[in-house]
Amino acid sequence: MAKPAKFLRNVPRWSTLFPVLLYVLFILCILVLAFSSRGQSEEKHRKPVQQGADGVVGEGGNPPAPLVFRKLEENVVRELSEAFTKADTNGDKHLTVQELAKYINLKIREHIDEAIRTNPTMFVEIDHKPRDGLVSWDEYQSYWLRTKGIQGDSHMKKNVFDKLDRKIKESIARDKALWMEAARTDPLSLTLDEFLCFRHPESSTVNLLNLVDDILRQFDLDGDDHLTLEEFSDVQTTDLGEGKKFILSQNVRERKEEFTKVIDKNRDGKADRGELLSYVDPRHPRYAIQEASTLFSLADSNTDKKLVMHEIT
Repeated sequence: MAKPAKFLRNVPRWSTLFPVLLYVLFILCILVLAFSSRGQSEEKHRKPVQQGADGVVGEGGNPPAPLVFRKLEENVVRELSEAFTKADTNGDKHLTVQELAKYINLKIREHIDEAIRTNPTMFVEIDHKPRDGLVSWDEYQSYWLRTKGIQGDSHMKKNVFDKLDRKIKESIARDKALWMEAARTDPLSLTLDEFLCFRHPESSTVNLLNLVDDILRQFDLDGDDHLTLEEFSDVQTTDLGEGKKFILSQNVRERKEEFTKVIDKNRDGKADRGELLSYVDPRHPRYAIQEASTLFSLADSNTDKKLVMHEIT
């Protein structure tokens, strides 16, 4: 992860940015799978081939890969090709860091807009026993299990719960932890905005404001509700409570540069809540630029600062 993101790793409400990073990791996984496909293709020219029992040629004298894996590989390449075409806005068959960053930022914004748009619909669909403007844990759990083809709720008997697949049980435990983090008024139920925080914490303005509060609490030394250049850039050991400490990972010069160029929009030497809110918002272009740079470092084999399709397929 690029340098500005190192700061956010030290902030307690990390879950706000986690879903967005999962999306970016998905893009990285596609690239990795694509590289693996290219490596296997190159290896094919060095290994003898032999016809399998089904009449399909395999590699190295071994039977060919199952059809499902070949289909998966084809789907990955097709999705990657489609993404490349959409990102290549000028149609020159080359992808620059700026074009890739713009595409990533577009997908992040689409993800957040979709989460905000569909949240009320899902909330109303789940809130029905009783329809009281709140979603209870039991209502949500019953709904979630139905989507998995399982009949039950949060009160299912232990012998029934124990028979569930391990991944299902892990998902329930993970959801419960996220639920408790989102529930600010009542641990047993969520309001509409809390439900958005639960499902898509990166989409909730309230969650982002809480993240800003955390930043100010840790770095606003004089308590004036603003961050100065010195407060943000001073590399120091910060107490997180219970004896836990961390040391800021960036040096003074890097942090000063980030504060001046990215955070302090009006150039008055200090950052207010509005500027910090923009800084932590996943829709800020800086996140897309960071991830585009990471993808280029993986795929730009000839280091010409341009990607062509054969470099990633």
